[in-house]
Amino acid sequence: MTIRLLTSQDASEYQHLRLQSLKESPEAFLSDYKTEAEYATQVFANHLQWSYHPPYLGYFGVFENNKLVGYVQISKTMLDKQNHVIFINNLYIDSHYQRRGFASQLLSYIFELLKKNKVAERAFVSCTAKNKKACHFYTQQGFRRYAVQAKVVKWQDEYDDAIEFVKML
Repeated sequence: MTIRLLTSQDASEYQHLRLQSLKESPEAFLSDYKTEAEYATQVFANHLQWSYHPPYLGYFGVFENNKLVGYVQISKTMLDKQNHVIFINNLYIDSHYQRRGFASQLLSYIFELLKKNKVAERAFVSCTAKNKKACHFYTQQGFRRYAVQAKVVKWQDEYDDAIEFVKML
């Protein structure tokens, strides 16, 4: 297993895995398959490049035998008074590789990198209330639930809450 920042050269693999995530777990993401399936590979390359701020911020990918099997986005705001926090977005592990510790190892790698270099003190993540698997995972990773945004997601005419979590690094 290898973990590294994704670059625009990874766009095709990222596009494939991103579309798979939206198809397999549509309730877990705020975007949808139909919209992103129309994007050219260059759109995914641009997104990776825009997010790429080595060595701490951007999309980190986890690879098994040189195949991208998961990713997560780590970002910050540009506000001086929030330099101590990072945000975790779009965590996904290929369904064929789930329950093998890839997500835990991916987050551990990132948290160690951030702690070692004193980049951040807190990590924030959110997921929908109906995504019980994600809520359980984040709790297992040491995140603490601190807020609920009621009915912030509406998909297929159904509302869902967003559960907000924080972890002290």
